[in-house]
This record gives sequence, C-alpha cells and structure tokens, in this order.
Amino acid sequence: MKTYRLETDESLKTYDYLWRLSNDRWAWEYLRRNGDFLEDAKLHSWDDISEMTAPCANIRLLRSRVPQKLASRWGLVFMPDPKLNGIEADAVWLKTAFPDQVEVNCTPRAEGQSCDIWDRTVPHCRITHITDRAQREFLLLRGNGCVAQVRCTGLSLLGMEPVRMKLQISDMEAYERKLKAQKDAFRIYGDDPEIETPMWSKRTQMLRDGLIALDCLALGMTQREIAVVLYGKATVEAEWGVTSMKSTTRYLVNKAKALRDGGYLVELLGSQLGPNQLAA
Repeated sequence: MKTYRLETDESLKTYDYLWRLSNDRWAWEYLRRNGDFLEDAKLHSWDDISEMTAPCANIRLLRSRVPQKLASRWGLVFMPDPKLNGIEADAVWLKTAFPDQVEVNCTPRAEGQSCDIWDRTVPHCRITHITDRAQREFLLLRGNGCVAQVRCTGLSLLGMEPVRMKLQISDMEAYERKLKAQKDAFRIYGDDPEIETPMWSKRTQMLRDGLIALDCLALGMTQREIAVVLYGKATVEAEWGVTSMKSTTRYLVNKAKALRDGGYLVELLGSQLGPNQLAA
C-alpha cells in the first residue's frame, strides 16, 4: 500500500497519532464522537469496573462489576472513557461486533516449557487484561504507537497454573481477514525509527479527515470552513467554486457522519450486525 506524508499545521498535528491505528481503534474514534453514545456514557459509573495490578507482572486487570447492556448496544464489552483516544481508551469489542479480532488459545504449560507470546509481549508492551461478566477474557496490548485487541480462549490466564498461548484461527471462511488481523497486531513489537513521522495512505487520510470534519461540525463550522481547515484558505478561495472541492467536502462529511452513526460496525469492524442488534 502506497503511503505518503501530509503537510500539516499545528492544529492538525494533534491528529498525527491516528496514522498507526488498526481498524478497531478507528472504529472507537468515530464512535466516541456519536452524540447518543456520549449520552449513554454519562450513565456509566467508574465504579462499574474494578481495576487491580497483577501480582506476577505489571499488568492492569479490569473486571466488570455490573451488566453492560448499554455498552453491548454499541458493540463494546464495557463502557470506556470517551475522552480518551484510540490508543489510550480501554475500548474492547465484542466478538459479534469485531469477528476478526486476534484470538489465542491457552493450554497448560509443562514444567520448563516457555510461552513465546508471553516472553515477547511482557517486556515490550503495556498490557491490560479484561474479564467481562460472562468470564470471557481479553487483552489490550499497547506498543510502538499501536494497540492490538486479543480474545483469549481455553484456560484462564488468571488461573493458578501457568499457561501457554497459541495464535489460532477458528473461522476458516474468514481465514484471510483473520491472518491480516494477526499480521497487523505484530506491529506492537519493536522500535520503529519512523514512529514520529506519520505516513498516510489514501484510506487513512480519508478516515483522519473525516474525524477532523466531525470535530469541526461539533464547533458549528460550515462545510466551506471545514475545507479551509483541511486544505488551507488560499486553496479553498481559488478552487471552491470551480473544481470538485465542494462536492468532495460534502462527501467526506456525509461519510464521516455515517461511520459515526453506526457504519463503523460494518465498514471498520467487519460486523454483520448494526446497533441494537448486537448480543454479548
């Protein structure tokens, strides 16, 4: 995929963190700009989630204390803080919402046997372990400017006996998509020398510009004013009425609204279901 740098001013540089996000993190960025979702988030109490630190390693342990019906309505395991971005928010997606998420199967680890995933991940990543009300377990792995969500099956990671984790693909019909999700997850490892230099594709630039457009709309800006933010005042004055810039901006705004208002489920998460159809 061809990538390139973008000329940005100081205000747009605040969006630079987006360039390394995976599809599920982009989905969170759009959802946290949804007005109805924000109203639901206000009903959430931070006491609904317990937080501890694992005794064996510096791993955050999150567990839901109450049913999460409002969160599952949007495809989430529990309600994250909408003020936090796609890297920092503990946004964990249900399998019904995000069917192609990375999966690992946990089996007993024999004495003297190692676990490559554990040995490689713990020293390099910030790890958050999540348990939902049905005792299903997930991991959020943060590193290298990326986030990977992992669904855990088999033995519990919190049991008394050590386990060995193995990557698995349980749905052969979605083999190619799941393999890509695994490959993308490996971006959390290592030090990327260009991590400070955002490199965009046409797709990620469009997704970024859509978020910028939504933030501008929230400030009461017109589509022309949004174009000024994205392309510069001089360019807009020269091209607004004589090129396709007006229709391009209109398309961008409408596309961003659609992703925010439920399209994130199908187009970014790959779900077959829409809002209010999701089940935990």
